[in-house]
Amino acid sequence: MPGKDRDANPERSADKSKREPVERLKAEQTLHEPWAQLMSIFDAIDEKVYVSDPVTHEILYVNPAKRSVFGQNIVGQKCHKAFQGLEVPCDFCNNHMIFGENLGKTHIWEFQNRKNGNWLRCIDRAIRWSDGRMVRFEMAINIHDRKVAEEALRASEQEYRSIVENLNEVVYTADAAGRFSYVSPATEAITGYTAPQIVGHFFNEFILAEDLDPVRKRWAEVLSGQVKPTEFRIVKKSGETVWVRTYSKPIFQDGKAVGLRGVLLDITEYKETEAALRESERRYRVLLETMNEGFAIADENGVRTYANQRLCDMLGYKADEIIGRPVSEFLDEEGRKVWAREFKKRKKGDSSPYQMNLLTKDGEALPVIISPKPIFDEKGVFKGSYSAITNIRDLKRTEKSLIEREKELKVKTTNLEEMNAALRVLLRRMEEDRRELEDKVRLNLEQMVQPYLERLKGVGLSDRQRKDFETLQANLQEILSPFTHNLLIDHPRLTPSELQIACLLRQGKTSKEIADELSLSSRTVETHRRNMRTKLGIKDKKTNLRSYLLSNQYT
Repeated sequence: MPGKDRDANPERSADKSKREPVERLKAEQTLHEPWAQLMSIFDAIDEKVYVSDPVTHEILYVNPAKRSVFGQNIVGQKCHKAFQGLEVPCDFCNNHMIFGENLGKTHIWEFQNRKNGNWLRCIDRAIRWSDGRMVRFEMAINIHDRKVAEEALRASEQEYRSIVENLNEVVYTADAAGRFSYVSPATEAITGYTAPQIVGHFFNEFILAEDLDPVRKRWAEVLSGQVKPTEFRIVKKSGETVWVRTYSKPIFQDGKAVGLRGVLLDITEYKETEAALRESERRYRVLLETMNEGFAIADENGVRTYANQRLCDMLGYKADEIIGRPVSEFLDEEGRKVWAREFKKRKKGDSSPYQMNLLTKDGEALPVIISPKPIFDEKGVFKGSYSAITNIRDLKRTEKSLIEREKELKVKTTNLEEMNAALRVLLRRMEEDRRELEDKVRLNLEQMVQPYLERLKGVGLSDRQRKDFETLQANLQEILSPFTHNLLIDHPRLTPSELQIACLLRQGKTSKEIADELSLSSRTVETHRRNMRTKLGIKDKKTNLRSYLLSNQYT
């Protein structure tokens, strides 16, 4: 056969035997060229590459990037010794992830090298080596800087979260529609709701109905970049209402605002204080505007910054005609000197009142008393003063009238003193005449009446006549004694009937005896006795009326 003839040709057999080695060499060269190219690629890349036997852990290949870190002569060493400094295979060796049932799979993992501390991202895979065996291929990408940055970011994030979650204020994020995606734990103290109870809900679910429209408007404005605080009321879980203030900024994604991030704080106490201050300010303003005194405030340069209505009325100006003008414009030349001197005292903290004249709009000098008080800031810097201004024009007129009246009174006093001197002389003379008359009457009674009474004692008298005689004799004796005279001097309001009863009481007569003698009822006598106690000043005292009348002061 033709084939058989060809094989039987010795020359052709010799040619074939010569061609086979050449063809095998060509085949081997063809096989080694891609492998050499692969090794050339491994040698050229900056990432660290090595190949090891999975059974013996012997290093078969290390690229220059790997050698630059672990040494030039590590091929043939054990991978765990060369790379980790260990005498035995690594406990984290993951050959099982790329061999056996996982053959053909790529395993990607991260770890920190124990020898140099660097973080690496490893790409492992089983590959067929040039001698036909399956070996471990690993490319290690240095991610140390990224890991350090991630760790720093994680620590920073943890610190930020710790700060946020320990703030008294609520930190929140929400999408553009107003649905909360994060709320810090402080929300429970302010709203009564826990963070999980709020996340996923819309902001308008917690806002007081009457504040909702303004808040919606502000939400849209903040999303558009108009960042400023917003104050509104929210309804707590308990139903209570609290005031809050929010500061929000838009969250941008691809240049578009996709939500808000902000802080919310409880300002209820601040609002209550603010309302109290407004009310206090209103009360004080009403007080200042309705007080009878003028009141004004001047700055450190002596320019009026406030004037109440009373001061405006006093000077005849409107408030806007006074405010913004120097105090000196409302003073005459002498007043300017006084004010300049006193204003220097204000700067030193002195607040002594002083008098001066203000000029009214009509040019009239208005006398006033200025009661100033300096104003200093927290650093002790003089910032002006406020003053109460008292109109003393009427006081000055009264003072002038009093001076004139005092002069008149001095003249009248002199005249009265002269008249009093004359009256004292006249009274002394009248007293002397009275005593002289009393002495004459007493003498006449003793000489002309008493002797006849003594004679009548021996005459036989009836009981009634004797009684009358004794009364006559007693009365005459009273006339001759100083009792009646002294009693009238001290108590001129006593009536003649009361004097008569007083004399009979001194004689020891009872009310019934007095009533019989004076033909009066006992009730009338008792009434006289009560009136006498009142006039004598012993009404509420336990003093006996007869004992009082017998006292030495009237004998």
